[in-house]
Amino acid sequence: MSAYSTYVILLIVLFVSPLFSENHWDDYIAEKNIGSTYHVFGDNVNLRESGNLNAKVIQKLKLGQTVKILSKMNQTLEQNSVKEYWYQVQTESGGGSGYVWGGFISDYSFPIKDALVLCKNLGVKTRKLELKIIRDSNLISQGSWEVGPMSNESWDSTIYDEKGFSPKPNALFAIKYLIFSEIEYGYSNEQLFTFDQNFKIQPQFSWNPGACDPPACSESWLIFPKDTLPEDKKIMRKSILGKENTIIELMHSFDIDEPNQHDYYQSEYLWNGQNFQKKEN
Repeated sequence: MSAYSTYVILLIVLFVSPLFSENHWDDYIAEKNIGSTYHVFGDNVNLRESGNLNAKVIQKLKLGQTVKILSKMNQTLEQNSVKEYWYQVQTESGGGSGYVWGGFISDYSFPIKDALVLCKNLGVKTRKLELKIIRDSNLISQGSWEVGPMSNESWDSTIYDEKGFSPKPNALFAIKYLIFSEIEYGYSNEQLFTFDQNFKIQPQFSWNPGACDPPACSESWLIFPKDTLPEDKKIMRKSILGKENTIIELMHSFDIDEPNQHDYYQSEYLWNGQNFQKKEN
């Protein structure tokens, strides 16, 4: 079986088969980690005396303000198809404590340039990732994209070197998250983004670093302009040198029952100054 055929079959298992079965993630509600610090995802968010909408408002929280999660309440609230728990939180600098609905708290954040990226999982019903870019509590860019049913367990981010691309984007970064699927528990997905000079978010392409539905498995690598992917004789992988203005994605498909079967499929994403356009080889 060719690498492309194996890749297509694995994609069908990943993305199509869940549509025809009862999903094990249907009742999943994203949770915050007790004791961890998060950023407020809304502006003028109500901090209340207890975990319900009728409780007295004791403080207004600003966009990007940090709060520490003290405890999770049993009460949930669903608004605009986003369902989350209420949390008892403590405001920054040892300020007062109160209760906030989880839908107004980011799930992950990281700094880039002189800004802060706030990430929000909008739930398994909405299946969207929302980003807000802020600077000093001021919103400078935002957007949401459908990515699939997300978990809150494996957030990560990578800031890539934008050198080697011309004209150079203001920033090139990626957000990694876990997507539920019928393959065991789920799989990691990474979505690449760019900023223009005004910090407007531009989604680029997503890729899957690896997935397995035994015996068929796959793994992938990204090669940037100034990078070299070294040779690996054990899996019959040749060395690949990066290309200017291009991100190369190399996919390796293999069968765990056939140790000598290794197939490779390569795609190239060419930068045109605004977007990475896919060229398949």
